[in-house]
Amino acid sequence: MKKIKRTRLSPENRHSQLLDVTQSLILEYGLNSFTMETLAIAAGVSNPLVYKYFDTRLELLQALLLREFQKFHNHLSAELANAANFEEIVKMMVSLNFDQRSTNGNILDVLQSHSDVEAVLKPIKTRKKLAKFLVSAMKENYPLTTKQAAAITTMASGSSIAAAEYYNEFGGNREQLIAETVQFIFGGIETFIKS
Repeated sequence: MKKIKRTRLSPENRHSQLLDVTQSLILEYGLNSFTMETLAIAAGVSNPLVYKYFDTRLELLQALLLREFQKFHNHLSAELANAANFEEIVKMMVSLNFDQRSTNGNILDVLQSHSDVEAVLKPIKTRKKLAKFLVSAMKENYPLTTKQAAAITTMASGSSIAAAEYYNEFGGNREQLIAETVQFIFGGIETFIKS
């Protein structure tokens, strides 16, 4: 039997590898069954090496959440910056809700569902920036006060999440349901403005 040659990774690459393997294990087996020992086995490293990079399981999970949240935020910011109009922004946000609630699992949702892990995001202000961006975009396109735009944005978000959860449970034509959800949101905006 031929021995597999092990290669040394740079500290940055090893750190990334451990986070990648952690993500795979959690999505495949769930967060509750994840341990540092299972990570070491799956990554093909020793337990002490895992602990060299992460002192605790919580520290590891928080590092993974920070990495994935930053990737998500960078991607979303780039997409929003390239949106041609408000309708594209709304469609993008609806599609995002469908992606986040997919049956394949979303590591951000899994990690954020645990308050001790999610606590690492509290100092990050990107969520509020996104909400302000959406309210501002709403006000640029409709004669609304900030309070009205915030209320409509919240209601639109709720309907988008509900449609995504419906799709996740019952399936159907994803693109058609996204288009119908966008149409529903714009119909709600028009009704709100006329009242």
